[in-house]
Amino acid sequence: MHTKNWLKWRYATKKFDATKEVSADDLEYILEAGNLAATSYGLQPFKIVVVTDKEKKQALVGHAYNQGQVGENSALLVLAARTDVDATYIAEYTARIERTRSLPAGAVDGYKDMMVGDLTNRTEADRLVWAQKQAYIALGTMMIAAAEKGIDNAPMEGFNPAGFNEILGLSAHNLHATVILAIGYRSTEDETQNYAKVRKNLDDIVVRI
Repeated sequence: MHTKNWLKWRYATKKFDATKEVSADDLEYILEAGNLAATSYGLQPFKIVVVTDKEKKQALVGHAYNQGQVGENSALLVLAARTDVDATYIAEYTARIERTRSLPAGAVDGYKDMMVGDLTNRTEADRLVWAQKQAYIALGTMMIAAAEKGIDNAPMEGFNPAGFNEILGLSAHNLHATVILAIGYRSTEDETQNYAKVRKNLDDIVVRI
């Protein structure tokens, strides 16, 4: 099917079949899509935390308003924004640019200085908001990749980030839970899979100038 048809097929799964597992290859495909997602400056200021441990997932359910999808999925992908995007982090990125593109050391110093100037002049809170926006781009990209593999998914904001940070030990790694994506296969008991998709007409959402 074309991408548009997969987007019509997917829905926010409310109940997963806990007996069905996403294959390692398909999970890797989804994670690669997240890694390839566009981000501001290409800095990728987040990590994708893959939670498959059943006890960990069950511990997280209580911090997600007891939503069943958090515990019964095949894998729970927690997109966690980085809180340590500083001059050192940016320098590591520009060094990677130079290695990847076989450029001499210092070839992109101007770009580095521009990024440092932009991001370090923002408040800590503003940098976090910026990093979280990039995580959402990866979220959308992974949702499309999952759908193309016929894998159901449910993006979720309804959770307590502090609780997730604690259980997953994120703060110690300069990470902050931002949004989660449960992936797996829909249960036959999930009635919402039969609901018609409700969207605006294209002309109601697109402004042509």
